[in-house]
Amino acid sequence: MPNVFRKILYTISLFIAFLPILDCNALENKTIKKADALYEKKDFDQALKLYAHALDSEKVFSRHTLARMAQIEESSENIIRSLYYLSTLYYYYSDTRVIRKMEIMGDRYKLKGYSYSELEYFVSLYKEYYHWIIFSLIGLGVPFIFYLYRRRKQGLRLGFRPLFFLLILGSVFYINNVDITPVMGIISNPCTLMSAPSPGSEYIETVSAGHRVRVIEKAGAWYQIDWNNKKVYVRDLELLLIGQGNSL
Repeated sequence: MPNVFRKILYTISLFIAFLPILDCNALENKTIKKADALYEKKDFDQALKLYAHALDSEKVFSRHTLARMAQIEESSENIIRSLYYLSTLYYYYSDTRVIRKMEIMGDRYKLKGYSYSELEYFVSLYKEYYHWIIFSLIGLGVPFIFYLYRRRKQGLRLGFRPLFFLLILGSVFYINNVDITPVMGIISNPCTLMSAPSPGSEYIETVSAGHRVRVIEKAGAWYQIDWNNKKVYVRDLELLLIGQGNSL
């Protein structure tokens, strides 16, 4: 048993040691370093161009780069791009403050899709406090395993205790490894919604840019989306999918 305990401690130590790597990789990127320097000099336009290049071409970004991009775009009254960067920030670095910011902007500009569901709030809170939850489960789980082992050695019945413990671990594993939130996108330009993935299909309505919609599936050059609880289609060029980059 002591050997097992040492292995558990070793695994936990490795997990903690590799936590900072995510943001460090982005901060070491030369393009982002140059953009940060420009941002500090208040050359926001050039900083934004470099941040965007790092995001779109190099697939490198961090929490602070996305927040700065959203801030610059909002100050330039480019609300759609600001909401896109905020949405990307929330997608990769869940933070309830970002949700509240988007809800305020959505209400201000009368845009649909920024009233977040209870599920999205729950997932956001879980992701925001993920490491604390994992550490707490480890802190509670290791003694609990020894407790079960001791009861077993004493010949006492374990009852439903192991099953309850496995259900908690299984739920955490599922939420962490399966994205239960829907794919979302932001309409980037005023566009026409159609009843089918074809320009000759039935016209539904014309919508303005900036609305956040749930993406159901891809159909050729079209996306099927949920609009007012109806399945309609929009051209793929008119939709900014959220969370299509790769965070380092």
